Amino acid sequence: MAARGHDVHLFHAEIYGQAALSTDDIPWYEFAPAIRHHFPGLGGADRNAVPEADIIFGYSSEREMPPQAGLPVVLIQGYRMFKTDVEQAAYRAPCPKICVARWLIDVGVSLGVPREQFAYVPNGIHQERFPLKQPIEARRRRVALCYNEHPTKGWPVAVDVFRRMHDEAPDVELVVFSTFPAPPDLPPFVDYRRNPPLDEIVDDIYNQSAVFLCTSEVEGFGLTSIEAMACGAALVTTDNGGSHDYAFDGETALVSPHDDPGALVANLRALLDDDARRMEIAQAGRAHVAIFNWAHSAAMLEEFLDAYRADPAKYGRPVSG
Repeated sequence: MAARGHDVHLFHAEIYGQAALSTDDIPWYEFAPAIRHHFPGLGGADRNAVPEADIIFGYSSEREMPPQAGLPVVLIQGYRMFKTDVEQAAYRAPCPKICVARWLIDVGVSLGVPREQFAYVPNGIHQERFPLKQPIEARRRRVALCYNEHPTKGWPVAVDVFRRMHDEAPDVELVVFSTFPAPPDLPPFVDYRRNPPLDEIVDDIYNQSAVFLCTSEVEGFGLTSIEAMACGAALVTTDNGGSHDYAFDGETALVSPHDDPGALVANLRALLDDDARRMEIAQAGRAHVAIFNWAHSAAMLEEFLDAYRADPAKYGRPVSG
């Protein structure tokens, strides 16, 4: 949005008793130079410090929004990730909800929220940062996975899959990367990499792996899956919600239930033991995820916000029930 000429302010609010004090506290993300940062520290921002704006992301029923902050919008990036009351309040906020995946809209509609209160603006990636460097046909027999300790991310399923794969095909390399410390039940034959730099993730993990594995029960969207697909790895994933936007079974990925390790192993073997099929899936997946880029998503967001500003009442009715 900043690149499209908008004046963007970012407040780094306190969460769980922690707050960033400068961009140095967020070294893992590169912000656009035009973004204006505000660091109120612990205790929250002074309402009067919020600049005049047209739109504010961050509606809360627990605090009054500053009158100069603009029209409120809620950004919904997941479901079943936080406490139920927090997620219900977000969905029932009397303002538009921007959802990063289509399934999140379906969740809201099932909760009784009018469909017109939602807009679909998918997550994107910086496509130039996730290039194809290693030819798809020349990949190692390697499976990669991104570990997250949240219970919905399916680590116990991943461990089961890894043990079965090691028993059935011990020559297959298994690589896990994460920002978290290695879990205590990590099998000894798994190559675990903590906090690898982006170059290593792109060059030595995504581009050297034949298959990327996702075992999540729930994914709001699933950024690492499309990053790996953009780099030419074939995707084997669970049916986890976010995957609906890019993992079409038998076309751009192989998909199975989240609680079926045997099916995941069978899908891994189906691609690792059949190069022609793996290449077909990987090439189709890579072509499809090219649509997920930030410039395209920013244009979609801008179009919706312009419509919202033109007719706020259309999107601001309270949700009953």
